[in-house]
Amino acid sequence: MTDSHFDPGGFFQFDLAHGRVRTRGGARVIVLAENVLAPLIMTAVQNGDLTAIRTLGSQLGSIVGQSLPGQANTLSPQIVLTHAGAVMSLYGWGRLKLEQWGGALVLVVEGLPPLDEDNLAVAALLGGMFSTLCSAEVACVPIARTTKYIMVDPRIAEQVWAWSKSGDNLATIASKLTPTETA
Repeated sequence: MTDSHFDPGGFFQFDLAHGRVRTRGGARVIVLAENVLAPLIMTAVQNGDLTAIRTLGSQLGSIVGQSLPGQANTLSPQIVLTHAGAVMSLYGWGRLKLEQWGGALVLVVEGLPPLDEDNLAVAALLGGMFSTLCSAEVACVPIARTTKYIMVDPRIAEQVWAWSKSGDNLATIASKLTPTETA
């Protein structure tokens, strides 16, 4: 049986003598307060360019992949989600859960830092992370007025976002998607 637990012990290594923080994989990180990060995120959202946040998500996906007891596509969704949720929590992005609505996979993030009104930054982060884990491009579209994100093919993400912004709830959106359109 594969180990489905993520070990957070020693994940961050603090080198006070040299003023550095590194992950156990050796990547240097900078710790920021949410009130410092929020204005940067708001600027990115206003400029319509969340590429940096999606790249961060991809990096987190790589960290998750390295922590898994095998390839993500050979493991149960629960094992992958456990590890992805642990990494997101360690980086302060909230607690991750998975729901299934018909053929649609929906990510739920509890305890989100207040970064942008529509949660587009977290959507970009999740999209980057799960694209890396799935080895295929996916988009995570925020469902308005919730902390839920539906995982879809990037080609239909704008349409799904339009449905969400127009007031369609998750059940309605999931019912509009055919199994081939969900990720």
